[in-house]
Amino acid sequence: MKLLSTAAANTKTAKSQDNRPDYTIVTLSLSPATAAPGLPTNCPNSTPSCVDACVGNVNVGMAAVFKSILESRIRKTVFLREDRKSFLRQLTGELEHERDRAYQHGTQLAVRLNCFSDLPWEMASFGGIPQLFPDVDFWDYTKVYNRMNSVPDNYSLTASWTERTKDQDACAEILHNGLGNVAIVFGEHAGKTGRHAYSQRIPRTWEVAGKSFLVYSGDSQDMRHLDWDPRKAKGAKYGRICGLALKAGNNAMRLRALASGFAVSTD
Repeated sequence: MKLLSTAAANTKTAKSQDNRPDYTIVTLSLSPATAAPGLPTNCPNSTPSCVDACVGNVNVGMAAVFKSILESRIRKTVFLREDRKSFLRQLTGELEHERDRAYQHGTQLAVRLNCFSDLPWEMASFGGIPQLFPDVDFWDYTKVYNRMNSVPDNYSLTASWTERTKDQDACAEILHNGLGNVAIVFGEHAGKTGRHAYSQRIPRTWEVAGKSFLVYSGDSQDMRHLDWDPRKAKGAKYGRICGLALKAGNNAMRLRALASGFAVSTD
């Protein structure tokens, strides 16, 4: 069983690859949250609404069409949880191969290890993977906000907004103190589903805890390590908001996401 997938396996990374031929993109797709029965969650700070709306669950995207896709993600999760040492050894080997392949093609390797999970790959218990490959770019989203302070320079994390007040307070602190950027999902009650979801409006600015922050579209490409980084900026070092259009498998799911607060309404 191969662990890593090419950019073509994911709609957003495929778009990123098309727009940036100077990069070689590979991803790791584990099952989201507790989709692998009986095993620890892959998303330790998830909320019921984000699990429901997750683009990696069985109701959204290609996993809603092909049962084998989620089954493959679950098999990888089982491998990680039942034999982590062997999993990490194989993952390291595959990354070495992809790095060498990218070098041979004159491209830079970029890796997303948490396509549908939120695991701390920078920690020794998960292999300290980014530290093993300082010449490779890594990026992910996270709801485990203290991770923002402990990742190496080649691992870019974008915090993810939730409907919980404590999480919103943590995101406000990240934005106000320039610790990073925050991804917020925006949606419309009369919005579209599927590929039409991208027609929903993304605001140019959005207020968080009394301050208005610039919003940029995160849907044009998924390589968050290429985004403006407040930690490396000159002058005012406030974070920015990565605006994402609400993707939902159907209208009922979209309305649930808006009602729960998982997605912020722009109506």
